[in-house]
Amino acid sequence: MKVSRHKAKEILYSIAARPEIEEVDVRDSYMRVLAEDILTERDYPDCRKSAVDGYAHIPGHTSYNQIGETGAGRKGAESISGDETVFVMTGGNVPENALAVARVEDCKTENGRVIIPECSTGENINKIAEENSKGDVAATKGSVVTDGLFPVLFYLGRGKVKVYKRPKIGIFVTGDEILEAGEEYRKGFVYNTNKYILESMFRKYRFDFEYAGHVKDSKEDVAEVFEMMSEKYDIIISSGGISMGKYDYVKEVFNTCGYEILFSRTAIKPGSPLMTAKKDGCTFIGMPGYPAAFMTNLVFYIIPFLKKCYGYETFENEEVNVVMGSRTSCKEGRFDINRAVVKPVNGVFTAVDAGTQKTSHFISFARVNALLLLDEETGSLDKGDSAKAIFL
Repeated sequence: MKVSRHKAKEILYSIAARPEIEEVDVRDSYMRVLAEDILTERDYPDCRKSAVDGYAHIPGHTSYNQIGETGAGRKGAESISGDETVFVMTGGNVPENALAVARVEDCKTENGRVIIPECSTGENINKIAEENSKGDVAATKGSVVTDGLFPVLFYLGRGKVKVYKRPKIGIFVTGDEILEAGEEYRKGFVYNTNKYILESMFRKYRFDFEYAGHVKDSKEDVAEVFEMMSEKYDIIISSGGISMGKYDYVKEVFNTCGYEILFSRTAIKPGSPLMTAKKDGCTFIGMPGYPAAFMTNLVFYIIPFLKKCYGYETFENEEVNVVMGSRTSCKEGRFDINRAVVKPVNGVFTAVDAGTQKTSHFISFARVNALLLLDEETGSLDKGDSAKAIFL
């Protein structure tokens, strides 16, 4: 059954159930998806702190008597009055009654007294709760614990956090013509590329997966791997074996394994062959064998689907507006996804065609960084035309 790209995404997202929740040590939370809002448990800061190394004082005097010093985590004078001053290091608590902190480099000492220039009330003092108040939301459920949020969890003093469980993903590759890296080349054969496309993309998002191996073009072998993987994984992704070829057994095997095929092709190029099927708690996604089609489907359909399965609140690809810096060809009436190099030129994202858009060509992926989304009404674009793109 062939469906539109919109229908394909609708089906994929409808079967991407919200995962279960587990609690993990905050040290193990990197690239996990939060299953709870993170609230601040106290005011930040919880007391007045000095923003500089300097002298806490009450403005209005020409010189001051230093009665002590304090620093971050160190206890000093708790209050001052009159012409008293306390030397406070950056991050140190500002004594009660002090109204300002003068920078040490702006002050001087004469005859045992500290000469402080005129300061305004509140100068160089970080106020209580000026960053966050107790109960404020620091991060929302569905957020990914990336480079910024990860250290914030430690800053907030969290020991454990609730995150969504990661579905178990199994992958396998089909084809008698597949060689593994390091094997001697044989004419007419191809090296296993799609496994490593998945590895690179899955590592980027920290998706857990296991490689079940390379399966030969045999109905018995395909059926055996399906039976094994259906019991073990929540999601199965395969490469090859789903088109109309004589030795494409995956569809046939479904008839004996109890899978319901939801769709088998989508209206895009490259990557029209894309099979999605469901059985109990297992989702199967059959991808095309050509690496260019495989990569395109992975970016356009599968990564957003898996993000949703992992609990991402925002899971769709982010589209950017681009201006063409060269011509790119596509067929009107068909949704084409073209490879391109996108760079900012004078503040505008400018896209240059990869030079080839053939499904059988893959080497151009070494130099491109984006995919152009060319809808059915677009047709070919010339230099200066506008388009939308997603970055790889």
